[in-house]
This record gives sequence, structure tokens and C-alpha cells, in this order.
Amino acid sequence: MNDLDVMIRAKQYIESLAKGIDPITGNEVGENDAVNNVRISRCLFYTAEVLQKVIDNGGEVQREKLKRSERAEFALTDEQSAALVPVNDSLFISKVVNIINEQIDELTMKKLKAQTVNAWLMEHGLLTEVIISGKSHKNPTSEGEAVGISLHSYFSREGLPIKGCVYSPEAQQFIFDNIDAIAAFAAEQNAKKAAEKAEMKMYEAYENDE
Repeated sequence: MNDLDVMIRAKQYIESLAKGIDPITGNEVGENDAVNNVRISRCLFYTAEVLQKVIDNGGEVQREKLKRSERAEFALTDEQSAALVPVNDSLFISKVVNIINEQIDELTMKKLKAQTVNAWLMEHGLLTEVIISGKSHKNPTSEGEAVGISLHSYFSREGLPIKGCVYSPEAQQFIFDNIDAIAAFAAEQNAKKAAEKAEMKMYEAYENDE
């Protein structure tokens, strides 16, 4: 009997008790038995419902995702950082970030964003921003090219020619090697945004009082 079978059996026992029936003998329990207390009976029915949800989920307890404001800032342990392995191909930054975020528990921790990594790379002189046809694009600098960032030409879904940065295995490893610094940068950026949001709310509250 596996764990799921045990859960199913446990749910059947709990439901029987909630109905005032001895699950072993199939007989009604005594009138003065504790399980006939309304409060206890309701708790047993509730427990049976929770077990059913776990059973429906294949025996796994379904956890709820915390609100973003309640989630911890992005960070990796030494073991998680060591598990980051470059792909033997050039990837867009979104794919590189996906590899990193696979290491965290997204229910309790904020994900690292591609734009945050881009901002960190720009701050350290590996990317530069160019405006083409009124739109912002990222291009590698000579320093960025030296670590393995290059421009890749491709077509959009609409069939339009586009150029975007791709990251070689060496560039991926450069990001992985600097993940602690990027995590600290991400936390700093989030703190600034939170402060700006709080200041805006205070300003709006002041305006409404006028």
C-alpha cells in the first residue's frame, strides 16, 4: 500500500467517524461518544475534505503562492549557484534567467527578471542602449562582446527583421559567476520601487485631503 492508498483509507475512516460510524466494525458509535459532538463531527468532515484535495493532487500538498510583497528577495544558496550550468548554445537573456529561476521556490521567493539582469549588465558597461525607430534596444559593448554577448538577427512573428542580444555559454557562465552581485542589485532595485510606490501613495493621500 503506497502513500496515496493510505490517504484514501484515512479519508474513508475519518468520514465514517464524522458520520458516527466505527470504520472498523461498521457499527454506529455510542450516543455519548466524542465523535458525535457536533463540533468534532464538523472538524472531521473538514479534515476529510482537505485530504480529498490532497488525493486529487496525486498525494501532494498544494501550497499557495505568497503575494509578491510577502515573498523573499531573490537569492541563491551556494549549492543552487553551483548547480547553474550553461547550455551549449547561445540563448536570449530570458532563457538564461529561466535557468536561474529553476533553482528557486517561486511560491516564496521573487523571481529574477530579465530586465534586471540587463540593467546590471548596462551598469557594468557590458550592454548599451540604442534607440531605433523610436524603440529602445540593447547592444553589447566591446566589454560585453569579450565575455560572449553578441547580436543575433532573426524575424519577429510578423516577419520583421530584428536583432537581439544572445549569450554564449561563456556569457551565461559570466552571469552565473556574478549571480550574488545581480541578486543584491535586484534587491536594491525592488527597494527603490517600493519606496517610490509608498511615496506616491502618501502624495495621493495628501492630495485627497486637500
